[in-house]
Amino acid sequence: MSPVKFIGGLSPTVQGGVWMTAGALSFTIMTTLIREVAQDIHPFEVGFFRCLTNLLCMLPFVFRTGSIIWQSDNHKVYVFRGVIGVGFLLTFFPGAAMIPVSDSMALFFTAPLFGTILVLLFLGERIHTRRIAALVAGFCGALIILRPGFDEVNIGALLVLLGALFTAASSSIIKYATRTDHPDKVVFYLMLYATPLILIPALMVWTTPTVWQVTLMVGIGLLATMNQRFMSRAFAAADATAVFPFEFIRLPFAAIIGWLAFSEVPDIWVWIGGAIIFSASVYIAHREAKLKKERK
Repeated sequence: MSPVKFIGGLSPTVQGGVWMTAGALSFTIMTTLIREVAQDIHPFEVGFFRCLTNLLCMLPFVFRTGSIIWQSDNHKVYVFRGVIGVGFLLTFFPGAAMIPVSDSMALFFTAPLFGTILVLLFLGERIHTRRIAALVAGFCGALIILRPGFDEVNIGALLVLLGALFTAASSSIIKYATRTDHPDKVVFYLMLYATPLILIPALMVWTTPTVWQVTLMVGIGLLATMNQRFMSRAFAAADATAVFPFEFIRLPFAAIIGWLAFSEVPDIWVWIGGAIIFSASVYIAHREAKLKKERK
């Protein structure tokens, strides 16, 4: 029996948890590889190989779909998401190369918090006291990790936070586009527009990679593709509120992998700050789910 069929036989919540855990592991390993290869290759070039690999991985879907792949009312939205995707590559990739893997994963938990703020600003949703408190708590958790005034604020950490902001914006666009388009079409168009855009800054810092470095960068692209597919399966299997808590496993994954690969040992403040950020994000997710049920 294949792993996919085995997982498909489990309860929806367990399925979602397994896929979310797999997505967390693939994203953490991807971040570790970024940190490794960026020691010799500029992160912009790494980002280009990531996009190119992801685009090539989507070609079988394109060939199966045929000419229908080009039929969409969201082309302007996809161009905008391509620009946002490049923003993620230009911020998260350099940031992840500069700070410990566990710090990157802990700070990346802020993405749902940024997503909530974007929804409030651009969709005009009302904000209540509980959500304000959760947002404040989450960003206090980020300050605990950054500790401005106590430690010198690392530019890498700020870049990772910007990457989380771009991810939140991209996720909002995904929710909009998947109302009418297949999720794989959404992924394909991101890579279609982002790949030539990221090539421009990549050419400015281009270094001819070795075979091993190309292998690592292709691995980053494959892991990014796996992460997207695993996450989509997780949310398709169960409610977001049921599977989202499994995201926190990124932090212990990052601690273990960072220790094995770079002898990095996260300090207690990373765990405390990451737990606070994550708890705030989970609370907001549950609160939004509850409000949606009340509206029905």
